[in-house]
Amino acid sequence: MTIEWGDYELYDPGVSGDAGSLSRKEARWAFDKLMEERPLRVQMLAGLLQTNGLRLESSDEGVQALDDWFRENVEEDPEIPGRLLPEWYSVVTDIALFLGDVMIRRHTHLRWELFTAGRKSASYQRDVVMGFTRGGDPNMEIDVASQVAGHGHRKVGGLPVKHDKFVRLLRVADKMA
Repeated sequence: MTIEWGDYELYDPGVSGDAGSLSRKEARWAFDKLMEERPLRVQMLAGLLQTNGLRLESSDEGVQALDDWFRENVEEDPEIPGRLLPEWYSVVTDIALFLGDVMIRRHTHLRWELFTAGRKSASYQRDVVMGFTRGGDPNMEIDVASQVAGHGHRKVGGLPVKHDKFVRLLRVADKMA
C-alpha cells in the first residue's frame, strides 16, 4: 500500500546516535525537546492517518485500527534490510507518544521519564513510561518506542507479528499500573 504523506513533517530529535551513548546533558535535552513537541507529534500522526482515511482514537478499537494500519503500511529500507525507511522511524516515535499518552490518561499516576536507572538497560536514556505500582520494581518501565519499532522490524523482516501488539501494550500497562 502506498502512503499519502500530505503535510506530515518528520520528527527531528536534534541529536544523533544511540540514546545510551549520548552525554546525560544531550539525552536530557533530547527528552525535553520530545516532551515539548509531544502534542504536535500526536497532531502530525492524526493528520497522517486522516490523509490516509483513518481517525486516531484512543479506544481499544481505535488503537487496533492504528496497529492494523501500521502493519499494512510500514516499509523496509531497501538499502538496509531489516530496517525501516527513515520516515517510518518518525511515525514510530509519534505512535509511541500517542500510546504512552493513552496509558497515562488511563492511569494518571503514570508519567513520561528519561530512563536513567542502569547504563546496561536497553532503555537507558530513552523516553519511557514509568510510575507502575505493581511488580515491586520502582524502575519498572515500558519503552513504548522500542516496542513499536520492534513490531515494525518484525513485520518488514517477515517474522511473525502479534496482530494486536498495540492493544497488548495497553494491557501490560493496565496490569502493571
